[in-house]
Amino acid sequence: MKKKLLSTILVLVLACSCLTACDGGAGDDTNASGKIELSLWSTYTEASNLKLTELVARFNAQSDKYEVKMEIGQSASGNRQKLAASTPDYYPSMFMGTNNAIVEYAQSDYTAPIQTFIDADSEDWTADVLGAVKTGFSDNEGNLIGLPVGTSVKGYMVNVDCLTAAGYTLDQMTSFEKIAEAAQAAKQKGVCQYGYIPSDGSDILNMLLYQGVNIFDSGDGYDGDVTKCLYGEGETNKYLKKYCEILAGLFKTEAAMKNTNGADGGTSTFVNGKAMFWGTTSSFVYEFADVDMNFEWAFIPFRGVDDNAKYTDVVFAEGTGIFIGNTGDEKEMQGAYEFIKFLGKPENQIFWCTFRGYTPYTKSTLDSQEWITWRDANHPTELALEAPLQNADMGLRFPNVPLISKILTVNKELTSYIMSDPTGDLDGYIKQTVDSVNQSVDMMNARK
Repeated sequence: MKKKLLSTILVLVLACSCLTACDGGAGDDTNASGKIELSLWSTYTEASNLKLTELVARFNAQSDKYEVKMEIGQSASGNRQKLAASTPDYYPSMFMGTNNAIVEYAQSDYTAPIQTFIDADSEDWTADVLGAVKTGFSDNEGNLIGLPVGTSVKGYMVNVDCLTAAGYTLDQMTSFEKIAEAAQAAKQKGVCQYGYIPSDGSDILNMLLYQGVNIFDSGDGYDGDVTKCLYGEGETNKYLKKYCEILAGLFKTEAAMKNTNGADGGTSTFVNGKAMFWGTTSSFVYEFADVDMNFEWAFIPFRGVDDNAKYTDVVFAEGTGIFIGNTGDEKEMQGAYEFIKFLGKPENQIFWCTFRGYTPYTKSTLDSQEWITWRDANHPTELALEAPLQNADMGLRFPNVPLISKILTVNKELTSYIMSDPTGDLDGYIKQTVDSVNQSVDMMNARK
């Protein structure tokens, strides 16, 4: 690991009044209640923040040492940019972020990996964390950097009634190729207005990694420093081009909806029964809470490009995570750890996941009767995610390169190129994508 896990306690030269006015945590200062204040930078939207506030209140009520204060406003990328430009006295006690940026967090100076606190804890409370979650939230040495609030999986919401009318079953949806075939059949038969609503670029990344190909050279960065993107070469190019050809076919036949609004762009179209496959995340089930849908629906994770995919029994565990700010104040960082540990308790995971549609990240919570009762009544196909989430395969990891945001951006652009002109030069689209990524690779290497 390129960064120290914990820095020594910093000598604070700012007066107490200055500390409480800064953006970061309150350090060793106590509030009027005699508790150490812990700041949390949230990335959630209004509804989720309101619910998270209830969990914060629970923690504050039962803790005689700490009090969490939540700050709202930054996106995950905004948090990373702000933290990278700050110094330890401005770091928050905790911040939210996405696990596809684990590499950046692990190599940063602003993150204190949670593994350090777990190792020092006499209670082995993370023993039953799901395998895919451990892989997804760990660095390349297997150290947990943070933990999710709840786990999600990226894939497709499926209108099962439309799928059946098109002549297919969920069990047959084993690859993007098969999904596109069913989507076109549904369009041709007039079963629905759209067979397919594309996602936000994460589908391309996930599908290629499920397929078993690398995005970058040097073993996707795990065998050394990367020098180039492999989108234009070998097996990676073969499957990326096949994906592009399939997607272009969907747009040519008008089986795909032109969606430029990301994972939430197809909500109304899907809930109104006008689409068969909607590329989104499993947690979007919360969008259905107050909607009276008159069709059977299901969720399936993204698959490989075709049925030659290497990884079929494990999925990427994704979702918003909470990370400890490396403020240098041991009491403050221990308090942040205690809050994350509190969120991991089964009763708190169930409280959160039954509101938001996430999957709990420990097996003990999945096995609880309260969770099973809610799941079976509200999200029965979620059960199909639990087995692959319990699996762990260190071969199925995001590239060990802090350029995931760039990859997602260019993947979205690639989808837009195809969407705007599905009869265009796919090789040319891919070359533009490769050139854009490699410019970022060169800039990254120049900074070393």
